[in-house]
Formats: sequence, C-alpha cells, structure tokens
Amino acid sequence: MPEHILSGIKAVVAIKMRKEGKLQREIAEFLEMDRSIISHYLHGRYPSDKVMRVSEEIINLPREYGIPLITSLGDNKQITKKLIERIYNIKIDIDMEKCIACGKCLECEYGAISVYSEDIGISIDREKCILCCKCVSECPVGALKIVK
Repeated sequence: MPEHILSGIKAVVAIKMRKEGKLQREIAEFLEMDRSIISHYLHGRYPSDKVMRVSEEIINLPREYGIPLITSLGDNKQITKKLIERIYNIKIDIDMEKCIACGKCLECEYGAISVYSEDIGISIDREKCILCCKCVSECPVGALKIVK
C-alpha cells in the first residue's frame, strides 16, 4: 500500500507541474519515471480515486506531519527529497548562535551534517540531505530550522 500512496503523491505533483506549464517529458525526467505513466497520471487513469484522496490529504498536512509520512513511503530517497522540495519548497538551515554542540544532529543516517571547524561549527551537505527533518526534531534548542 505505501507504494500506491507514493504513486498518488507523484501523480499530484505531476498534475501540479503540468498546470505550471511543464512538459510531460520534463515531468517524467523530474520524477524519474516513464512518460507513459506520467500520461496516465495526467489523464486520470491512474492511481485510483481513493489513493488520490489519501495522497492529497498527506500533501495538505502541515509539513511537520507530511514530511515524515512522505519520507517513510519510498526507498528511493532522492525521489522522496524531490517530492518534499516540490511540495513544501523548503530547506534546512542552522542558527549557530543557538547551537549548543550537543551532537544530536551529527547522528544523521545520511551523513548530511558534519563538523566543519574546531570552533564547533556544523554544516549541511545539501546533496546528502534528503529533507527527512529528523535533525530538526532532534535539536533540543531549535538551532536547526525548516525554512522556505
């Protein structure tokens, strides 16, 4: 069932991209999918109405609830990242003034956060970060924030 919901989320994103004037080829490249599937999405032949309703509900959740759900649905974390970026238009920033160097964010399972100097500065590798936002929820002082 999770793969059906993820497919529904992809369909919602594809439909929004088409309304923005993106070509079917561009949408297929962005979602790393076959153009025929994108065609089905755009013409309402797939996924089912029920899956589409659930997918739209997930997308309309506040990002602190929607992001973990979307992240949990798929194995391809780069596609998941693209979907989250597209849906929520976010990134994660660090406020070093608030950071207490507790190290909780360094436990990122994707290795996206690292120490960059002996002054206990940290940085986010945007290529490795999949926007799961676990680091934001783990930070005890709110030094990591989701920003638009």
